[in-house]
Amino acid sequence: MSKNFKDTLLIGKTDFDMKADLKTKEPNVQSFWKQKEIYKRRLQANSKNDSFILHDGPPYANGDIHAGHALNKILKDIIVRWKMNMGYSSEFIMGWDTHGLPIETAIQKTGVNRKEIDPVEFRKLCEKYALEQVSKQKSQFERLGIFTDYDKVYITLKQEFENYELKLFAESVKKGLVYRGYRPVYWSPTSESALAEAEIEYHDIRSASIFVAMNLISGDYKDSNIVIWTTTPWTIPSNQLVAIAKEVEYVSILNKDTNQKYIVAKSLSNALIQKWDFKDVEISDVDSSKLVNSDYKHAWFESKVGKVVWGHHVTDNSGTGLVHVAGGFGEDDFIIVKEHGIDPFVPIDNSGKFTKEINDDRLIGMFYEDANKLVGMELKEKGNLLKLEFIKHSYPHDWRTKKPVMYRATHQWFINIEKAKKQIDSAIVKNVITKPEWSKERLRNIIKERADWTISRQRIWGVPIIAFFDKDEKPVLDYKTITHAISIIEKLGTNSWFSEPADTFLPKDLQGKGYTKEKDILDVWFDSGSSNIVMREVFGLKAPFDVYLEGNDQYRGWFNSSMINSVIYDGKPAYKQLITHGMTNDEKGKKMSKSLGNGVDPIKICDTMGADILRLWVSSTNYTDDQKLGDNILKQVSESYRKIRNTIRFLLSNLSDFNEKTDYQTSLEEVDKYALSNLSKTKKLIIEAYDNYSFNNVYKQINNYVINDLSSFYLDFIKDILYIDGQNSTRRRQVQTVLFEQLWMLIDILKPLIPHTIEEVYTNINIENKVDSIHLVDMRKQNFEQKDEFMKKWNVFIEFRDSVNLALENARQIGLIKKGFEAIVNVELSDKFNFVKEIKNIHQILIVNSIKFDSKKVDELKIFISKKEGKKCERCWALYDELTSDSICSRCDVVVKGM
Repeated sequence: MSKNFKDTLLIGKTDFDMKADLKTKEPNVQSFWKQKEIYKRRLQANSKNDSFILHDGPPYANGDIHAGHALNKILKDIIVRWKMNMGYSSEFIMGWDTHGLPIETAIQKTGVNRKEIDPVEFRKLCEKYALEQVSKQKSQFERLGIFTDYDKVYITLKQEFENYELKLFAESVKKGLVYRGYRPVYWSPTSESALAEAEIEYHDIRSASIFVAMNLISGDYKDSNIVIWTTTPWTIPSNQLVAIAKEVEYVSILNKDTNQKYIVAKSLSNALIQKWDFKDVEISDVDSSKLVNSDYKHAWFESKVGKVVWGHHVTDNSGTGLVHVAGGFGEDDFIIVKEHGIDPFVPIDNSGKFTKEINDDRLIGMFYEDANKLVGMELKEKGNLLKLEFIKHSYPHDWRTKKPVMYRATHQWFINIEKAKKQIDSAIVKNVITKPEWSKERLRNIIKERADWTISRQRIWGVPIIAFFDKDEKPVLDYKTITHAISIIEKLGTNSWFSEPADTFLPKDLQGKGYTKEKDILDVWFDSGSSNIVMREVFGLKAPFDVYLEGNDQYRGWFNSSMINSVIYDGKPAYKQLITHGMTNDEKGKKMSKSLGNGVDPIKICDTMGADILRLWVSSTNYTDDQKLGDNILKQVSESYRKIRNTIRFLLSNLSDFNEKTDYQTSLEEVDKYALSNLSKTKKLIIEAYDNYSFNNVYKQINNYVINDLSSFYLDFIKDILYIDGQNSTRRRQVQTVLFEQLWMLIDILKPLIPHTIEEVYTNINIENKVDSIHLVDMRKQNFEQKDEFMKKWNVFIEFRDSVNLALENARQIGLIKKGFEAIVNVELSDKFNFVKEIKNIHQILIVNSIKFDSKKVDELKIFISKKEGKKCERCWALYDELTSDSICSRCDVVVKGM
């Protein structure tokens, strides 16, 4: 009667659960990291090594983090953890942008009127709200597992930050780069403030476009009509000139039905005749030199007269070839009216409503866009409107309020970018590399094409512009005066600028002379663009920093302002490398938005599936392009995670009785050496992928290695050795040695991606002298690579194995065998595979009963499968001709008796 030999099998054991339960375990791991100060200790351990600094671009402190935030911070964390792993001193200081409109808006939504409340009280409410948002986002980033000191951060509202931002402003003044000017800038009526280019987004809108005829009252073409086309009918009452081009040919179209003549560009005339539905026409050439300087009757005001002038910006690509000029509402328009000694007419207030200057009761107090309909109707009634049609076109919008903006001439403070462009471009060319590579030219071109930087904002919540006006309201921007004022603010704080009189900040020789303060604040991009200076001056880090990593929308934003500010400050570039990522969309590729309800909450993912799943998703993406995120994608990533976790669990369980000091084997079988050589080769490739920030390649390599090199090959055939052989047998200890190295390889390469899981692995690994955390452990050196000749030989063996497996599968399909260990493999070898006869225990590696080699030589490999008929060993289940009296094989008998 057979015995039960189950207890004699060396089935591995581990407390590392098959079920991950990350949502429960991860917060405990994070608390452990904080309690044991793991980040600080790792930083201290690496402190004498080379530094690597990834400077964190500040997210805006308003609302919960979204999928884009998660992608960005996890990418940064992977880099920082990897660099720490490689021994670098890689301090990571998180930051927050805390000034500006959205926070003002949030406070106003509580019922506070910023125009009525004391400015300092309003600023205190904004500060309180901003810090609450920072605290909330900080805890959410912590839930993602970000490796940092959460008490050591930079926040743009903190006095130490504001002090260095103002020193940068003073340095800009010293270098003669700051000036006050009057010209059209992007103006947001919804924000009631000027905007910089970086704050502009373009969206398609549907606009009314009109063709307007204006009667000439002087010159050779008197009584003819000049025709303009505009997509902003509301600017017609502000018309000052009409511009034509020297390079364009013009014609006069006589509409014989009305006997009216209309002057337009020759190249556009046929299309316009059709558009205006003229049936019977006569066309004659117009001498533009005789047309210029003609007077025309204003289309809106009966008493006003305009003039036809040359315009540098006029083309015949669209419209009519004649351009309506409203000097207060366009950059080119502004230039043209100034050239002709005319003051720009700007009858629109900060909120976008017509002022009394328009001198038309119908328009006063009306929002400018609402005037489009009135203008169209009035022009039609007067006979000036030739055509009204609606068109869809791209139009600038306020990036915060998502509402259209206008060009509006106002007094603003500017930084003269033109003076610094050569130095900035030189810094980029000589010092900066980009990922993707092509984006370097994008950055350079944006700087080259950039107009002077509008740095003033008409708000309260921000860092004040330290400038004065004398009793005649002329701006005073003297470096000595500015630095004196800043020295006072460093003691009193920026709120004092809004509460104290100008004399408080002025040198004694300027006090009592009727000076007033500037009320505007600095652009928030000036704030965040100062962060690299704060990193140097406050935290003692050295510039340029190694990496900036942000979304690809930051070329006009933070990448831009950081480089400008850094070069202005001390001539140094802000960064050595720019890495950009795309936007995170839903599974269908649509942009995530609240209105569509297709947003994915990263914290919800963490609290259901686990942060390590989200992190693994980040590593799987080609982040330089837009990514997709949703339930189905996360399920696929979860399956990859499950395979990785199960593989690690197998390794841990089969190393439970392995002692590195006493059981590690230096003499191994060839198949073991082959497995370890593949380990070293793969690890080397993964290190290269990490160093190139190619994390999706890391992800692919890991998955491929786990599935093919481990699960489908080495870990498959060694079960027979691990479970069946004697506990201390040399062969079993050899295999465990390989498993031990495989485990450490996976630990090293997965630490940055799934840090919580690897921490759990470390608590379950059977080694002596453990430290508190795996994240305090250096990368293990694993140099097991074999010579090319050896690897070629074993790679050919893998070809042979694949052929055997195919034959076994075919045998299973026809019902010849059920399992591989029932099979006898009969082989006729070609020269290519002749060496496999010499491989030790080849039947065990192939997981078959036995293998027989035919002595005859063949040109191609031939494999034949037959079924082993015999008795099954009650312990190892292999088939034998004879068994012992206990119904086990002689191999198992030796092991059992040895127990």
